[in-house]
Amino acid sequence: MPSAEDFDEFYVGTRRGIVLQTFALTGDLVASRSAVRDAYVAARHHWAKVGLRADPESWLRPRAWAAAQRRHTARPWHRERDITPEQEAVLEALHELTDVQRRSLVLAHLTTLPDDELAREIGQPQERVQQHLADATAAIVTALDCDPDEIDEKLQSLGPAADTVKLPRPPIIRRNGLRRRRQHAFIGSVLIAGTTVAAGAFVAVGAPAAAVPDAAKLVSKHLLLSVPQVTNLAPKQVWQATGTSDNTEGTGLNNPCQTARFADTNGLGTLVRRFSTTAGPMHSLVQTVEISNSPGAARTAYRTTLGWYAGCTVARLHLVDAYTVTGVGDEAQILRLRIPDQTDSTYVVGIARTGALTASTVLETHGNTLIPAQQIASTLASSVHDLCASKVAGTCTGTVATTGSLPPRSGEAPGMLAVADLPAIARIAKPWAGTNPTDATTNVAATTCDHADFAGAGATKPVTRTFLIPQANLPQRFGLTETIGRFGSTSAAVAFVDTIIARMKACPHKELGSTVTEQIVRRSGAKGTTYALWRIESQVNKNRDEIKFWMGISRVGSYVAQVNLTPVQQDDVNQATFLALVQRARDRLFEVS
Repeated sequence: MPSAEDFDEFYVGTRRGIVLQTFALTGDLVASRSAVRDAYVAARHHWAKVGLRADPESWLRPRAWAAAQRRHTARPWHRERDITPEQEAVLEALHELTDVQRRSLVLAHLTTLPDDELAREIGQPQERVQQHLADATAAIVTALDCDPDEIDEKLQSLGPAADTVKLPRPPIIRRNGLRRRRQHAFIGSVLIAGTTVAAGAFVAVGAPAAAVPDAAKLVSKHLLLSVPQVTNLAPKQVWQATGTSDNTEGTGLNNPCQTARFADTNGLGTLVRRFSTTAGPMHSLVQTVEISNSPGAARTAYRTTLGWYAGCTVARLHLVDAYTVTGVGDEAQILRLRIPDQTDSTYVVGIARTGALTASTVLETHGNTLIPAQQIASTLASSVHDLCASKVAGTCTGTVATTGSLPPRSGEAPGMLAVADLPAIARIAKPWAGTNPTDATTNVAATTCDHADFAGAGATKPVTRTFLIPQANLPQRFGLTETIGRFGSTSAAVAFVDTIIARMKACPHKELGSTVTEQIVRRSGAKGTTYALWRIESQVNKNRDEIKFWMGISRVGSYVAQVNLTPVQQDDVNQATFLALVQRARDRLFEVS
């Protein structure tokens, strides 16, 4: 039976090579260190079996590589600071390869695996792997201007950087591996203890938390949605499943709003399944399941996933509405988004958390029809129902109901409009961009009619933010500005709004060059709120040139928001669109009120 001494010898003798391989694969030393360390802890856990293998590295290496790719998600290609130009050039060349080409090249040059074992580890036929290797070799030779027989030397040049990675001493890895084995028998305890151990237990000895069970043992592909379960999204069309993966290849970005490969970069695993219809109007669905180390980590992943959509900055994309879902997991929400264009696209996103699992279903439809929230809620419920077979699931499903709700936090300025809240302007296909909030000592959202002065009226530290479409080459006066402020009481905020409403009513008489052409005033809106809007046309010179404004005001409790949109000719919106924007500004105030 393999002994502890055998493991120590294996660990000391192979760790440098595994770190070098993992670094070559990801270009990320921090991700490589964490992944390799955890892989050795897992190997010690299973050493009674792993140590009997002819090549224990073949068990450990795929785990280290997969974990490193999971952690390496913050940027498309991480750049290390303290590397030489030669090393940087090698990493850049590797980055240009596909994932399977890069793995083939690293295995061929940084291991001694025979061709058949190399193909088995890649998971593809030997002939195809040889083609990947040939393509990778040609690309590297071109990128680095070297001969094929120099590739070994180029990859080994990464060794000094990899050698800076300091891994724990063998006794620490052994101790963590034994602790992992004890915890493995109690999966619920592992999930709760994972963060506790990471926070303190290993700090004393300088080692990280013990690794947790393999993802495949917690959620299998059989727990994902099937074709019959998604047909309700477009009942008259034929659906097909087009692929299932662990999301470690390619960009890992499965829809326009997703900003990182994983919502939980320290999670245990991810499964992604894709579906599509076979005829128009085309529909596609992406189901994603992320497995976290604990329910707390999953809760963070759930909020991160919501933030991808609530804070989406894709050009012309607009967050239409949001819903809370009951009866599906521990928490669930649905968001509906639209990109108006010549060929409209809509996205209906369902996100749920159950225990340590975060599940999402993203439906994309070509066309302007948004399916009802209840429909995607049904599919989301099916997803959570199946996942409840996992040991790490939490609340399952009950009576499913959807209720309209406030939009999730965008991750931008709390209480203020976000890019995803803003309307599409005419046919401009460039994205909005917002400035950071600044002190509103001067209220740039005010017009010549209202002269609103938040600070002068007693608001505490009012702030303002401006949005532009910088790539659209529009005249400088085009833009949208929002100012928000908190007053000493609700009555003070009401009085401020009443003053603005009165000034807008009197504007045509006091400001002879200004005309108010449209207005809506709702003094008693939802939950006791107030909102109003006006269209203003102001003559600015003797040539009778005019500037047009949309101006709106919203109040929630003691908070007030003022929104000013200055359009330019055809780059404008209609009253209904601006009203929706003013109402969204009101909804955002609930974040701080």
